[in-house]
Amino acid sequence: MGEIPRRTFCALLAASAGTASGCTTMSQDRPAETNRQNDAGDVTVVTTRKGLESAFETLSPGDTIRITDENAPYRTTQWLDIDADGVTVIGPGVRALIQPAESADVGGFRIGHDGQCSEIDIRGVGYHGTPSGRPKRTERLHAIAVRDATNVTVERSHIRRTYPVKHGNGGSGISVTHNCSGVRIVNNQIHEYGDRGIQLAGKRHVVFGNVVTNGLDRPIACDLWSSKGKNPTAQSVSIFGNLLGNSVQGSLVGIARNTSSSVSDGYVGIYGNVGFGTHKSFCHVRGSKPLRNVNVQNNVSLQKTDDLKTKQTTNFSGVAVDVSEIRNLAVKNNEFYDYSGHGVRVDSDVSDTSIQNNTLASPGLAGIRFVGGADSLIDGNLITDATKAGIRLEEATDTVVRGNFVRGAGTEGIAVGGSQSPTGNEIADNYVENSGRRSSKSSPGIAVRDGGVRVRGNAVRRNDAAAIAEPAGVEGNVYEGNWADGDDPWRFASPASRVRNNDPPTGVHRGLSADSGTEVSVEFDRAYSRPPKLAFGRANGGVEGVSYATNDDGNFVGATVTLGENDGTLDVFVTQP
Repeated sequence: MGEIPRRTFCALLAASAGTASGCTTMSQDRPAETNRQNDAGDVTVVTTRKGLESAFETLSPGDTIRITDENAPYRTTQWLDIDADGVTVIGPGVRALIQPAESADVGGFRIGHDGQCSEIDIRGVGYHGTPSGRPKRTERLHAIAVRDATNVTVERSHIRRTYPVKHGNGGSGISVTHNCSGVRIVNNQIHEYGDRGIQLAGKRHVVFGNVVTNGLDRPIACDLWSSKGKNPTAQSVSIFGNLLGNSVQGSLVGIARNTSSSVSDGYVGIYGNVGFGTHKSFCHVRGSKPLRNVNVQNNVSLQKTDDLKTKQTTNFSGVAVDVSEIRNLAVKNNEFYDYSGHGVRVDSDVSDTSIQNNTLASPGLAGIRFVGGADSLIDGNLITDATKAGIRLEEATDTVVRGNFVRGAGTEGIAVGGSQSPTGNEIADNYVENSGRRSSKSSPGIAVRDGGVRVRGNAVRRNDAAAIAEPAGVEGNVYEGNWADGDDPWRFASPASRVRNNDPPTGVHRGLSADSGTEVSVEFDRAYSRPPKLAFGRANGGVEGVSYATNDDGNFVGATVTLGENDGTLDVFVTQP
């Protein structure tokens, strides 16, 4: 007969004696009292606080701990550490299942605290913090701290009132360090947390279906914030289908990079989440080191600032990006309502960015503010009732603003400016309506204050000021195929701009009469840096000659046309500069 394993023998002995300090321990060969028996290890049923702490002190690989609600809450005096592989912890779904004793300087669970472990499941466990009676220097009393582990699942657990309430050293709901990978945080309830609801470092994590509300800082953070200023950043992370709200000092979702990374680091996807209540931004991307590959899609959020606790501005954007450098950023198909700042603000060394198909309603500043970016696309966005400009590009290059619908902007519908050299930007096929409604001065539908911009196929309606305007001094712009209502919608001051095929057309001079004899003088609507092409109508006797007039700068400002008959009538059309 084979020798009985020591652990199984001890369990049988304790069971026969009827004493296990509040635990019932069953070997693999006996019927389990839980819904699951691991392939290796024992099932322990907990009914007392001492039994709970003892079960975690004697864990072996493959063990299952089932915590009943028989004597809940269990007022623990120590952390519940998991350092063995394949451990499963199952609770009954009671909110206050585990609550540290008032004098105990402990939180809830620590996974991989004293050694690396893997294949850990925690399900249906309730944790309620105990802020009173704690030492003054208490730090990081997280409900669940995943420290050095792989393939961890935390699901259907309820976490409330983690402590202390402060940044960096505060108590988060679930905290995952940079040593971890493959963590799944699914369908949990986290409320009244003391720092972050969920904070992540490491890689290959999934955060899905959680409700995280009423805390100090971010409900979900893709970095592990510390008071020392280091931010290990998570990568290859998917955050989707969460309900997030009421963060009195933070954004709802955030990513920070304050440590160096390789060019491939990143891949953070934020999809299909719902935000509400008091908070700063829906998503804030920040830090002093570069980030890569961030995708914010299909989220819906409504902001309030009533209970926001901040010493600085209360103007926060739906999505705010001010990291030092970012590549491959996508902000798509989101709906952001009533944000106190911009709908979307990107103020970074950014390229390969797409801001597409977002609905940005009633932002407190501009709908989209894009600063310092290059090689990017702003396309198909619906922007209504922005307090400032609908879309504002500043110091941007090689960026396309295309197919956007902008209605009721407080100042310009679309504004481009700030670059010191030709930009290569394109403003095409946008629809701008009723802009300038909050401006004390004339605000054009589209304002072009940069050079090297192509403005094509835009429609501007119901604008009290000019439909499209540019100041003198910019060069190399092209205005082609634009449409506006009104008789005189265009204001092109630069002689170097090329203007053609707009409706109503520019440079139309009808019914001109000869000053004397056969000569008819025409003054152009604007100056041209080179002689413009002219077309004629009602030219009595035909046109026999044209001479151009210039100003002191050498620009062409008018022409004298010689007709074949005296006292004739002439129509002049400037067809191309």
